[in-house]
Amino acid sequence: MRPTSHHRGVRLRVGALLFAGLLVLSGCAEDPADAFSIDGTGSVEGLVFFDVAEDGLFDPASGDQALGGVGVAVQNRGTGATFAGGAATTDASGRFAVSGLPVGTHDLFVDTLSVPDGVSICRNPLQVTVYQNEPRFAEVRGRAGCLITIAEAKELAIGEFAIVRGIVTSFPGQIESSTTYIQDESAGAKIFSGSLEGQGLQVGDQIEIGGVVEEFSNDFNFESVVLRSVVANVGALSPQVTTTGAIAASGSDYTDPLQGALIKVEAAELLEAFTASGNEQNSTIDDGSGGTTIRVDDGVAPRGDLDTLLTAGLCYDIVGFGANFNGAGQIFPRSLADIVEVPCA
Repeated sequence: MRPTSHHRGVRLRVGALLFAGLLVLSGCAEDPADAFSIDGTGSVEGLVFFDVAEDGLFDPASGDQALGGVGVAVQNRGTGATFAGGAATTDASGRFAVSGLPVGTHDLFVDTLSVPDGVSICRNPLQVTVYQNEPRFAEVRGRAGCLITIAEAKELAIGEFAIVRGIVTSFPGQIESSTTYIQDESAGAKIFSGSLEGQGLQVGDQIEIGGVVEEFSNDFNFESVVLRSVVANVGALSPQVTTTGAIAASGSDYTDPLQGALIKVEAAELLEAFTASGNEQNSTIDDGSGGTTIRVDDGVAPRGDLDTLLTAGLCYDIVGFGANFNGAGQIFPRSLADIVEVPCA
C-alpha cells in the first residue's frame, strides 16, 4: 500500500521532532569536544643588520652592515620564556634560523649585550607568527639610536647620543648664532649647532635630530647635531604661562620642565635698567612671586636700544625660553615682539 500524503506529513513531523531533540541533547552535553588545535611546528629564519641608511632595506652598497654574533631567542609571547631549541646566534652574514617552534605568534627577542657598540635595537622584542611546516622570515634592524623624548634625553649622561623629535620654537639664529629651540610633549631644549642654519627651518616645523647631550654652565643643550628629517609647518606651540618665581626656582636643575620650554610671564615689572654682559643685556623682572633674570641677546635687540624701548618700573607680558646660568633661572625672549607692555596688576 503506497503512503498517502497524510502519512508522509506525519513522518516528516516526527523526524523534525527527533532532530530537534538531538540538538537539545547535544547543546546540554557536559563534555563538549576539545577546541580545535594545530599540531606540528614551523620555523623562523632571519637577518640582523645595522641599517645605516635607515631606509628599512639591507643594502651593503649604502653602508648597511650584517651583524654576526648576535644572540636571538623565540619566546612564548609576553612571558619571556624561550621555547626549547628556540635560541640561536647570527653567523657572519647576520643570518639565523630556529626550527621546531610551535605554531602561533611569538616574541623574537634580541640579546642587546651581544649587539656591537653604537648600534641600537629600537623594537625589542619583535612579534613573529609561525606557521605549520612553513619557514617565516624576520628582519631585525639596528639603528644609530632610538627615538626618545626630550625629557628622557635630559636624563642621559653627558656625552651620550640621542635622537629626539620636536617642534621648532625658535628658528636657527633667531636668538643668537648656532642656537635653535625645539619642544615635544615632554619638554623643550636648546640645540647649539650651526648645522641647522641654512636649512630653511621655521617656527612650527617638526624636526628629528640626532645629537650629543651636553651642558654649559648648567644649561642643557644638544651638540654635534645632524638633521634627520623635517615636516614643515606642523603648527607653532603656545607658550606655557608661569611665574617669575617659578623660573628662578627651576634654574638649579636643567631637567625641570620649565628649562628649555617656551614660557610666558604676565604683568612682570622691570625692576632696573638693563646692563650689558658679554653678548647679552640683563635685567630683573618680578610679577610678585619673586624676581628672576631676563636676558636679551644682542641678536634680539641691538646693544643699548633696550633702555629706550623698555622702562624700569613698567610691567610687561614676556614670552621666552626657560634657561639658567650656573643655576640662576632666566628667561630668554626670542624677539622684541615677545615683550609687550601691559598695566601693572
